[in-house]
Amino acid sequence: MAFKVPINSGLARILGKPYPFDAVDAAKEKAIAKHGREFIIDFGIGDPSDETPALVREQCKKAVDGRKTSGYPESTGSDGFKEAVCSWMKTRSNVSLERDGVVATYGAKYACFHVPLYYLNPGKGEIALIPNPGYPPYTDGTILAGAVPHYMNLLPENNFLPRFDLIGRETAEKVKILFLNNPHSPTGQMYAREKLKEAVDFCNDNGIILVSDECYNELFFGERPLSILEIPNAGQCSIVLNSLSKRSMMTGYAVGFAASKNPELLKPFDSVSRKSVQGVATFIQDAAVAAWNDERHPEQMRAEYSARIDALLPALGHAGCAVEKPAGTFYLWAQVPDGNTPLEFSKQLLLQKGINTVPGRLISHTFEGKNPGDKFVRFAMVQSVEKTKEAAERLLE
Repeated sequence: MAFKVPINSGLARILGKPYPFDAVDAAKEKAIAKHGREFIIDFGIGDPSDETPALVREQCKKAVDGRKTSGYPESTGSDGFKEAVCSWMKTRSNVSLERDGVVATYGAKYACFHVPLYYLNPGKGEIALIPNPGYPPYTDGTILAGAVPHYMNLLPENNFLPRFDLIGRETAEKVKILFLNNPHSPTGQMYAREKLKEAVDFCNDNGIILVSDECYNELFFGERPLSILEIPNAGQCSIVLNSLSKRSMMTGYAVGFAASKNPELLKPFDSVSRKSVQGVATFIQDAAVAAWNDERHPEQMRAEYSARIDALLPALGHAGCAVEKPAGTFYLWAQVPDGNTPLEFSKQLLLQKGINTVPGRLISHTFEGKNPGDKFVRFAMVQSVEKTKEAAERLLE
């Protein structure tokens, strides 16, 4: 008799469906087989193609030797890392944090996935409110925790904003976590102070932890996005998650932070690190300090992404897509031409033009009879301006 591996029921549900971006990679491989790798212009995965800033790389190299006898890292992060985060939050957002209100994390993805495991109880019908479309780890972490994802459909008719007034009393009583993502991936919407205050009030009124994923808050093309901790009365209920993956092209470093004005909210992060993986490598934390302390490269990055978006928008209009420049992030959430489904349109772009995108349904869920990704494809503007202009020329052919 074959041995049957026992699996947690939540994990079984996750394993039963592919990670959305695996399907994107599989489709891209087919196009590579047809056209050759060099022909593909990849706007699929949100992984910056730009070099990590030289000052970050140099600091990392120095730190490897400088910390050759440093031993295990502190589970919540070094004093230098925490001080750099506190200084950056103060300079950028005028938010004052104490060092015990900052924890180093393995980037934002790790933190987003683990938050439901820390705060939701399995089998009790507890709910995480999740923006839809949204980052897959919000949902997968909730399912693994044995809790219930409840989606907030972000639709054109509500300007891609969450509607807290549509959440009934019975549902609100079961909600323990609210995920926000500002600026929002993939719609590019930025939440104004009034909308953030509405979220804070909703959480305080219902005893909900507000988890604000702010990993795109340095990617904006006009007004600066607010941190949730800039909103009055957000301090006790809110956790900020941030990362250097997008701000500083450090996806391979996997370093970020969780921050709160209520240190009690961060104790699970500390405890899990101590009892499982310890902490982020010290030399990577040192590289992160260099990144947080420099404002020149994020400014240059914003200009670069703005130029890429401006290069592609007219061609997308010519191809029949309805899309506007986003307020933030490096994504274009483009409505496909009439008569097309996102999957059909994405396949056409890939196989005929060599342009790789993500069909909206791969990063959204059907909820209450609607799927917000039904008419959209996502472009991650991670290719150079030159490559982006080449893609635009193909769309204009």
